[in-house]
Amino acid sequence: MANDIPMVDLADIGLHHLDKPRESTVDRVANELDSAFSTVGFVYLKNHGVEQQTIDNVFQASKSFFQLPDAIKDVYRCGKPDSESDGYTGKDQEILDVSSLHEIREAYDVASPDGIYPDQHAPEFRKAINKLAPQLSELTTRLLKCMALALDLEEDFFSSRHQFMFHGAERNRTIFRSLYYPTLSDTDIQPGVVRCGAHSDYGAITLLLQDDMGGLEVLSKGEWIPATPIRGTILVNLGDLMQFWTSDRYVATVHRVLVPEEEVRRRSTRQSIAFFVHADNGVMISPIDGSEKHIPVEALAYLKSRISATYK
Repeated sequence: MANDIPMVDLADIGLHHLDKPRESTVDRVANELDSAFSTVGFVYLKNHGVEQQTIDNVFQASKSFFQLPDAIKDVYRCGKPDSESDGYTGKDQEILDVSSLHEIREAYDVASPDGIYPDQHAPEFRKAINKLAPQLSELTTRLLKCMALALDLEEDFFSSRHQFMFHGAERNRTIFRSLYYPTLSDTDIQPGVVRCGAHSDYGAITLLLQDDMGGLEVLSKGEWIPATPIRGTILVNLGDLMQFWTSDRYVATVHRVLVPEEEVRRRSTRQSIAFFVHADNGVMISPIDGSEKHIPVEALAYLKSRISATYK
């Protein structure tokens, strides 16, 4: 059930809220986020202030690119993330679970408004993303401030270390990723084939926007539970870097997207948008409780150490 993942109401701190929210409201949101991130590791946000049409425009512009012939999409094919390149990732180029035979999905990554976009073949792509990405950055900043307060840190502890989200890979590796899961043929349906293998995210925090097709599952207390799409919400989960940073108080939960059992969903495409948030490249990450549970590491070095086995 969707209720296994908590819902947090951001009505008083969402992007539509211009005045400084009351302290009691911030405390409520901080406490609810703290509870979710220390247990399930996922949370739905409602009343976040991002307009649904802005999200839908990205889905539409992205689909216009992903439905192009492979030969055109391959013009924009990128290398590994540590090469600082934006661009297209094809099916099976990225394997998140070593037990997967095939992972059937495509993606397009951009790290800044001035990155590499398929302007010639999908002219609305850049405009749509560059309207949504800054809003996700601002929403992330507000969430990071609430998280810091929940952990009895200075309000800007996390946000001051994420100043350059979506400003380019040379300063911060935050990525706006548009994901596309194509329809599945009969030959695709075999053991070891998934849409997205089981994995935890690498960075600090991820904002995920889903279409209505569903399929995302979250590993909670040893059981896989559906992260059912709820229109008007944004799904948020934490990455390994934040678990490291908080000395395992917050959890980076494993999740996956399997091949659907229902025939109608197998024959349908699926789309999602992931805003993978990373700390600024030069930030030193050490456990906030002062323990020696983890060895301090630079944010960029930590990320590079996690991605080398992901791409083929």
